[in-house]
Amino acid sequence: MTNNLLKIINGVINDIEGASPVARDKLVQIYPISFLLSIEGHKNIYFNLDKNYKNISFKKTSHIDFEIRSSIKEMFDLIFSKKIKKEIIYGDSEKAILLINAILKSDIDIVFLIDKYFGNMPAVLAYLAKEKLFTTNQYNKKNGLQSKLRDLSIRLDRLEAVNNI
Repeated sequence: MTNNLLKIINGVINDIEGASPVARDKLVQIYPISFLLSIEGHKNIYFNLDKNYKNISFKKTSHIDFEIRSSIKEMFDLIFSKKIKKEIIYGDSEKAILLINAILKSDIDIVFLIDKYFGNMPAVLAYLAKEKLFTTNQYNKKNGLQSKLRDLSIRLDRLEAVNNI
């Protein structure tokens, strides 16, 4: 099980690098990088990434540039909102922010990755959840904007009526 998880993470990193030349170039500029991903309730994951060599394991390494301490919920918030909370980063925060931004701005399709590594059903659930979240927010924003435009139009009509008297 653990070997499968590490293979999946390694595959995701390779997919992110292959997603766009811009993302790959940004990551190559940051390499070599070594960090710890500490997710609440799970084993620590150690990343050693270089241009030609990527090692991901559960075994402690001697040197890390930074550590990301987070919960699953915070990680999903980071992925969907694309906003970094600096309080989850310990160590070289500049290098961490560069890495996270390079990954978030790589234009990788999360639903595609879920389908590729976890199967159709989880991908469908992720797609439906994503659609539900984004269409609900856009719908509410659109109604608010339409309401404000309607109010502005009514006020303009009233001003025109007053000027014509």
